[in-house]
Amino acid sequence: MLREHTLVVGGTSDIGVWVIDALAKRGHSISITGRNKKKLAEIKNDTKRKYNLPILTFELDITNMNSFQKFYSSLKEKPNHVFVLVGYYEDQNEARKDWKELEKTIQINFTGVAALVNHISLAMEKENSGTITVVSSVAGERGRKLNYIYGSAKAGLTTYLSGLRALLYPKGVHIGTILLGPVYTKMSFGHNLIPWLTLKPEVAGEKIVSAGLEKKDQIYIRWPWRWIMLLIRIIPEWIFKRLPSF
Repeated sequence: MLREHTLVVGGTSDIGVWVIDALAKRGHSISITGRNKKKLAEIKNDTKRKYNLPILTFELDITNMNSFQKFYSSLKEKPNHVFVLVGYYEDQNEARKDWKELEKTIQINFTGVAALVNHISLAMEKENSGTITVVSSVAGERGRKLNYIYGSAKAGLTTYLSGLRALLYPKGVHIGTILLGPVYTKMSFGHNLIPWLTLKPEVAGEKIVSAGLEKKDQIYIRWPWRWIMLLIRIIPEWIFKRLPSF
């Protein structure tokens, strides 16, 4: 029986390490990308020691879109599954004032991801098979005062994935969208998180892998967010703009 081979983009993130763990538990061989060479080596060694599985690592910067073709061509074994876990959310006030921070937020959360998924999906389309599961965010469902720049990038990503899913459905390629709420990670540190709505990264990793391998189209991996975001979406704009920051 052939072993499933999976590519994890952004595997050095707090959630990424648990996505890798969940895949390794299922016996997948794994290729991992990240920008931190030392962290990549640590994850590779830890996973191989724990599961005795083939692990490959690649340095990849999601903002360097000129590198994507060379990177994907360098994969001797092309993946059956791809999980994209890239995300960036720093200081929105800084992004308002500094266009470089604004550009970085949009590039990492939308433009770079879309460019990479474009490249991989074209290769999968030729083979009429494959799955790509991308982490987006509930923040993309409506512009809120606290995170509308980050949210706008995620909104673009969610819309992009929806269109690509429809385009590739007849071709046998599945595109999945994870609408992620808050998770206890470095990216969320210092935010006012509600415990019953916030996932631990190991739980998030397992749920993301399960949804991706089950070929879910678009899913909230913490179920209350489906109803919370429905309520937020239906609030009239004239009321919404007057609400306190949240």
